[in-house]
Amino acid sequence: MKNIMNTCIPLALAISFTNASDLHDADYILAIQDNQIVTGVIDPDSGEVVYPSQIKSAILGAEGFPNFTNDPGFNAELGQLNPGMFIGFSILRAPRVWDGAAMDFETIATEQITVRAAAQNIVAPSTDTRLDGIVFGQASITPSATFHHHMQYLLNGGLPPVVEGVWLLELELWDESGSVDPSDPLYILFAQGEGEDQLEDAIAWVQDNRIGSPCLADLNGDGSLDFFDVSAFLTAYNAQDLVADFNNDGQFNFFDVSDFLSAYTNGCP
Repeated sequence: MKNIMNTCIPLALAISFTNASDLHDADYILAIQDNQIVTGVIDPDSGEVVYPSQIKSAILGAEGFPNFTNDPGFNAELGQLNPGMFIGFSILRAPRVWDGAAMDFETIATEQITVRAAAQNIVAPSTDTRLDGIVFGQASITPSATFHHHMQYLLNGGLPPVVEGVWLLELELWDESGSVDPSDPLYILFAQGEGEDQLEDAIAWVQDNRIGSPCLADLNGDGSLDFFDVSAFLTAYNAQDLVADFNNDGQFNFFDVSDFLSAYTNGCP
């Protein structure tokens, strides 16, 4: 479902740029590798793009408007995308809020996160359901396939009061033609106020628990595979919890069971 509403954010911040000759540190850098959309970031020391990299962070209010940012944007090195391709996004699950006491992102946020793109507002779901978004940018039709587009991210519609904390939004990028495979999940962390001091810990948790975990079937996180992991998978599958959506297609079927069994058979390192 697409949600449309007006905001008081200046229109100048909604402009999309197609000249990607200058890469920005705050942006995801897009490319196609092995027929899949991949994202990278600029190494601050070398200035080179490092692929893959799925995590970016942004400070709400940095542009002068609390509960708002237009970072990260999406940029590309010249010639790394298909000329003329349309790229869209989907929201994979409900946003999370950082629990400073438990030091995790297990809590679904009560605050609303809206992604504004192509003059439309896409409100993130409040439950763990996949929400297909819209196309937000097109690569130039020239061989360089330049791409530089920004969406807007609003906490509680960008309206006061200012809320302090850290929030996690999970996105997927896709090619409208379907000829290129979608990206792996992207993890965007938004911090505001006291949350800026917690951002480093929050990023480390995402790296360890969403990206760096080598044992996908260890659903109870005890470092071993046994009956309890099978039970946790079956419980999540019956509840249609996205934890059981092993192939990240927003559906629950035989393919998720098959992927879980494969991961379980592969074992933990």
